[in-house]
Amino acid sequence: MAIPFVITTLCQRLHVPTEDDTDEIAIPVDPLGRVFFSRVVRDLKAAQAATAAVPQPPPPAQQQEQHQVPPYIP
Repeated sequence: MAIPFVITTLCQRLHVPTEDDTDEIAIPVDPLGRVFFSRVVRDLKAAQAATAAVPQPPPPAQQQEQHQVPPYIP
């Protein structure tokens, strides 16, 4: 079968370390999902830290309605 040759060739081209005389990858590669998830979590924490560092503006003052006495019309 040509599968071991293909695996070995791909590993060599991608510079993936392999054990001698076998076609098994020596160091397990992290799944892409874990890599992207950890990157997103890191970016989220950085964004949360950036927004926490910005002082919050004071709340707007409450507006009070001014009541006027209606004009007297005889």
